Amino acid sequence: MPRSAERVRAVSQGLLEPGERTRRVMLAQGGVSPWWRAGFFLVGAMAFQLVPVGGYAGFRGALGGLAGVLLANAFTSRRVVLVTDRAVVVLQYGRFGAVKPTRVLARLPLGTEIGPLSGTWARIELAGEPLWVHRQWQGDAAAFVPPRLG
Repeated sequence: MPRSAERVRAVSQGLLEPGERTRRVMLAQGGVSPWWRAGFFLVGAMAFQLVPVGGYAGFRGALGGLAGVLLANAFTSRRVVLVTDRAVVVLQYGRFGAVKPTRVLARLPLGTEIGPLSGTWARIELAGEPLWVHRQWQGDAAAFVPPRLG
């Protein structure tokens, strides 16, 4: 489990029901694919190289990359997925800054299937929303997959 999972667990506790305990933590992103977001950065960096403004070209590229990242964030939703002793809880948190969940988006039944996960960015669907899970969180997320019966 990533070290930051304990911190995410702590800041998420206030949005859970009284006495509810978190078993697993996973961060995910919604919206456009992470590969498209990387493309926004690259296109922004290259486009600003073509801007006919004086100054150091490397600065223009960095400025363009930053503009691409900001644009990509406009198309990205950020989620915390918690498996508790009672449910699978999907939380929303802000587009910028640290992970600080702001509201509960969905409470799904225990045993909701999440996975299997593979690759740098695994695609899953929860509460009708396609989400992307980075490899850093997939080890923990593998524990979300309920055992098959029969």
